[in-house]
Amino acid sequence: MSVGRERKKILIVGEESAARQEMRILLGSSGCECTVVSNPQQALGTMDQRKFDAVVLDPQSSSSQVTELISRINESHSDLIGRVVLITEEGKDSGIGDLAERYSLTAVQRKFLLQQLWGSLESLFCRQAVFQNVAQMARLISDSFRDPLPAGVRALQNRNRRLLYASGSLRVDLLVEPEDGSNRLALTGQILDSAKPDRSFAGVPVKLNGWKGPSAQATAGEFGEFHFAFNFEPIVSLEIRIAEDHCIAIPLPALERPVEERQDIRSSSSRQRS
Repeated sequence: MSVGRERKKILIVGEESAARQEMRILLGSSGCECTVVSNPQQALGTMDQRKFDAVVLDPQSSSSQVTELISRINESHSDLIGRVVLITEEGKDSGIGDLAERYSLTAVQRKFLLQQLWGSLESLFCRQAVFQNVAQMARLISDSFRDPLPAGVRALQNRNRRLLYASGSLRVDLLVEPEDGSNRLALTGQILDSAKPDRSFAGVPVKLNGWKGPSAQATAGEFGEFHFAFNFEPIVSLEIRIAEDHCIAIPLPALERPVEERQDIRSSSSRQRS
């Protein structure tokens, strides 16, 4: 294999035994480890038990079952949906082509199977390797410090700052709190999916970056929550790796120095002038 040293694990789904075996032999000769199943139900059960690098779907009858399978992959194995290859036949069910277009899937015509199947998969693996470390920039959609308040009220309130970021359907809710009497800040966050409220982000790694580079790392809990405590830096950012090939970057707005430290600095300056 020309992409990586490890054997790529491929799940082949198709009704016709001869076609499944043909693809298994073809991909096996390219160094892949193949698992073959005959229907979507078996495919979903197998994906729940094992991790695959790609899925090859060979819908030789109605597209309805394949539509349901792809929908389920998109919901439950979203990191895999970009590495699904559909086998199509010219002049057959047009719904398969529509399905490939809707989910931006790679399609290979059956008559070009020998020439194009492995090349198409290899291209997807190369694309994954290129974009694996490229983060998607989240956008700031809410900042409590921008909320309109009457003049003079801001100084009377606490300095906690709530920020809300969005990336697609994902939402990251952040709370920045200065620790009393120190130059440290506490940062608490939660990862949510507005399209799938029940989606779990347990175990997702979250990295805190300062101006010198990575400064701390946390792991999201059962409800997508995470926490950092760090010495004040005006500019920090977060990296959240939702999946192997899906990373979100969150550049926080410039943070304010904790009140207690500002007061210490002013007192020191006053003493020096006197």
